[in-house]
Amino acid sequence: MDIDDAYTKVVGTFGRFQIIIYSLMSIYGLFLAPFNLIAYFIDSSPKDIEEFQKVNPRVKNDSSIVIEWNLENEAWLSDFIQALYFTGFLFGVTMFGQASDRYGRKKTMLVGFHLLFPICLGTSFSTSWQMFAFFRTANGFLGGGVTLVLFVYLQEIVGRKWWAVTGSLLNGLFALGIVVMVGMAYVVPPWRTMIQILVIPQVVPLISLWFLPESPRWLYSQGKLAEAESVLIKIAKRNGVSHPVLSLVKKPSEHKKSSFTVIDVFKNKTTLKRLLIMGYIWFVCSFVYYGLTLAAGDIGSNPYMNELLSGVVELPTMLFTAYVLDRKWCGRKRGLVITLLTAGVCCFILMFYKEKNTLKMGIGLSGKMLIATAFNIIYIYSPELFPTVVRNAALGSQSMCARVGGILSAQMKTLVAINPLVAYLLFAITGITSGLLSFFLPETLGIKPPDSFADLDSQVKNNSSARIIHNMPTMVMSNLRKKEDNPEHAELLLASDEDDIF
Repeated sequence: MDIDDAYTKVVGTFGRFQIIIYSLMSIYGLFLAPFNLIAYFIDSSPKDIEEFQKVNPRVKNDSSIVIEWNLENEAWLSDFIQALYFTGFLFGVTMFGQASDRYGRKKTMLVGFHLLFPICLGTSFSTSWQMFAFFRTANGFLGGGVTLVLFVYLQEIVGRKWWAVTGSLLNGLFALGIVVMVGMAYVVPPWRTMIQILVIPQVVPLISLWFLPESPRWLYSQGKLAEAESVLIKIAKRNGVSHPVLSLVKKPSEHKKSSFTVIDVFKNKTTLKRLLIMGYIWFVCSFVYYGLTLAAGDIGSNPYMNELLSGVVELPTMLFTAYVLDRKWCGRKRGLVITLLTAGVCCFILMFYKEKNTLKMGIGLSGKMLIATAFNIIYIYSPELFPTVVRNAALGSQSMCARVGGILSAQMKTLVAINPLVAYLLFAITGITSGLLSFFLPETLGIKPPDSFADLDSQVKNNSSARIIHNMPTMVMSNLRKKEDNPEHAELLLASDEDDIF
């Protein structure tokens, strides 16, 4: 049997042991998410601090690094530091993605998360903006890299039929993380204390890492069948399966090659096409998502409520993606096309609203909800488009494109304040174009994710054959119509079609 049969027939697709792993490691999603957007509060200008103080009298000068280090005349520094964070993120997803494909998911996470903990904590002890910028860059590098590996690991540890649900829940935790950040910023405004409180819960999953098994799918993709079987049997026993027995079959694929890198993704025509399209979509999702989030103050007068609602509106997307992505009438592809196009339209409408009002807030939050849904979809969709042997490398490359979007989004808060027309126009154009490009991707609903390039080539070949057969009636009818006008030409066409098809 292959790895998917092992989950469905023996191990259990989402048993109690997998639920425990999922629950413990999801703590990272909840408490690391705030570090992506914490600049909204701690990089506040004196003018922003005044807005916060109108709502929260506990806000003092120690709530902002700009005031603490007298950076009022260097406003560009806050955007620059946030850009450095996403620059670190960019390099992290690339390096950790390839490392996990080569050395394994568990080893990579052990190294990354143990380095991340002191870096996150060290940020709160910064004594200058230069030191703070260094820790933020390192935080982005490590946090971006290991959370990507964690996402793939948690998907690979469960059965394929749960991928839409588990992927949506993980992304839902990011939205909850925004809610946690807003609540923390309101109750504990001093930025150093707030960061320290956000770091402490990381101890729980950090200790749990040592007791996790390696990803069976990664072991299987590397041809380590005995180790994969051993892990699967342990999971089955902890799921309550008595005397589990399974035997994995090695595929005659490129397992002869010990390791793969992103270079192999570029060498294959199919994966190259998918990587380029998805890379642009990841860029757009990050650019629009973080741009709208960091500029949330433009849609309403209460800065806390603006950011809180921008996180709350993402929660329905978790239920939406978990439900509709596994429905034939929607699937991954249609869901992505619709959400990207409509998010772009919302941003286009925002161009015409100059004053803050309820309608502008509703449209802005709708755009945020739609782009967040698209972001959820690509996290689930992307791993299914690439073979297991390069899944993390491909996902890392796409996430790298997203970080470029994140770097640019760091400047959008300022641009929205200076010229909202241009800012929202950029959001609209990128959203709509990415939605149109999504039409060129295949649907992956109901299709086993490939473990090797041979599996992928086989899928593409089968899909091409299926399209030819599906189009046969149209081809024949077209030729018959031609026969009425030119019988001899039609006979030649029919003969040619028969040769090609049969």
